[in-house]
Amino acid sequence: MTTYTEAKPAGTPTWIDLATPDAEGARAFYKAVFGWDYDIGGPEYGGYTTARVGQNQVAGIGGNVMPDGSTVPVTWSVYFASENAEADVASAVELGAKVLLPPMAVGPFGTMANLVDPGGAVFSYWQAGTHIGAEVMDEPGSVTWFELCAVDVKQSRDFYAALLGTPAEPLPGDMEYYAFKHGDAMLGGVMQIAPSWGDFQPQWVVYFAVANADETVAAVVKNGGKALSTIDDTPYGRMAAVADPFGAYFKVLQLPAR
Repeated sequence: MTTYTEAKPAGTPTWIDLATPDAEGARAFYKAVFGWDYDIGGPEYGGYTTARVGQNQVAGIGGNVMPDGSTVPVTWSVYFASENAEADVASAVELGAKVLLPPMAVGPFGTMANLVDPGGAVFSYWQAGTHIGAEVMDEPGSVTWFELCAVDVKQSRDFYAALLGTPAEPLPGDMEYYAFKHGDAMLGGVMQIAPSWGDFQPQWVVYFAVANADETVAAVVKNGGKALSTIDDTPYGRMAAVADPFGAYFKVLQLPAR
């Protein structure tokens, strides 16, 4: 378990949130699966929900309808920490990203911006104010890994390595997979979308730590979600791919005993 009491270093993953057509239904689902409790924002914040494990904030849940009536994909999104959102967005655009939402202050909590990378995956920035991002990671019910599924793994590797100022190291194995690092710490990885995945869209995928992968997948299915893969033992833990009842894709990972 890793806990945080201040903003994370610039360029590191700091927050995740869910865009969903049914926030109430999503809250019920994730409470049943992860045991989350919630703080629900007022109308001025669109009812944006902060999920907690105990007293520690771990994720957000919001709607997928924009003010102009358009919708965004039902998906989990990754936010990278920023010390200057305006400058980071400008750098991203120079590297080939497109701006979906320019830097916008969210009350006293911080400043956010949404972009799409050159490969078509959405990512965001968060410049912390009073909201520092996730207060715990690597604990059951919180995020433990971030993985970009890309249409061109080398293009995406090079984009994020330049954007985040981090090396991208190949991991051993038959699959072409690169890991981004911040010092000695692993930040996340990037892998190629395979033709066998069908119409799977480029996206950042979040892995949630769980105490028992088999029980969690059973809870996902019981509460209206779907199991999208077998539950497999890997060098990193026992894992599976699943989706919530509204189509948001994520993975669960039972971390090895330490």
